[in-house]
Amino acid sequence: MMSNKLFFYTLTALLLAVHTYAFAPSSSRLSTLSQTKGTKSAIYYEFPTHLLSDLSPEVEGARAKFWFYFFAGSGAGGIGLAQIPSMFNEAAAARESALIGSPSKGGQALNAGPLVSLYYDNQISATDVSDVVEKAPTADFISSNSQSANFMASKGYIDKNDFIREMKNKGCNALATYSVFDAISSGKGGIVSPVVYDERIAKYRQGRGGGEVASSFVTDLNAFLAVKVGAFIGLVFCLLVDFGLVAKAGIEGFLS
Repeated sequence: MMSNKLFFYTLTALLLAVHTYAFAPSSSRLSTLSQTKGTKSAIYYEFPTHLLSDLSPEVEGARAKFWFYFFAGSGAGGIGLAQIPSMFNEAAAARESALIGSPSKGGQALNAGPLVSLYYDNQISATDVSDVVEKAPTADFISSNSQSANFMASKGYIDKNDFIREMKNKGCNALATYSVFDAISSGKGGIVSPVVYDERIAKYRQGRGGGEVASSFVTDLNAFLAVKVGAFIGLVFCLLVDFGLVAKAGIEGFLS
């Protein structure tokens, strides 16, 4: 029992000491308000200013910006970084198709500008492209024989993998097949509207002649490549801006 009392007295003394240090009234902070009813008086304490942060408003603002940019940028940056592998995977799949030994009719290389060689890392035969355009089945045929698990493919849309499989069955060059579908899609993904597909194929057939591919095909292919390159550059720029904002606020808030 004595030890319990000693512990209680010690704890009470400590609490009183903390209260006295933190909230002790001074002549500048203590005011007594006399009440008109009764003999009681109310004592008011100002908040102890020595417990407040001594950071300047500029530093506090910079730290607040840092945490905002850090958490907001982490979410957006994570989404952006996740898109980079998919961009490279699409190009890698097309490049690998040139290494699997698919049949080629040879002939003159497709003259479509420097982005074609940069993206596909290979020369594409113009004759192979013409062969794909000539043998390309209708959208209804591809849709009716679709093996895709994509929901849009079940609604009649053309899946890239279905198109590649059909052209492989017809003995067409794989790299040329990729380039034709890329031109049709205009960089909008691996699913194409059946209306757009039939219109593009018909346009490519009408515009070709003399062993040359249609100029409309070259235009659409470069539009696809411009979308891919522009998306990559824009994504990298946004990531750099995000990193720069976080770094600037961190330096101003924690290192200055």
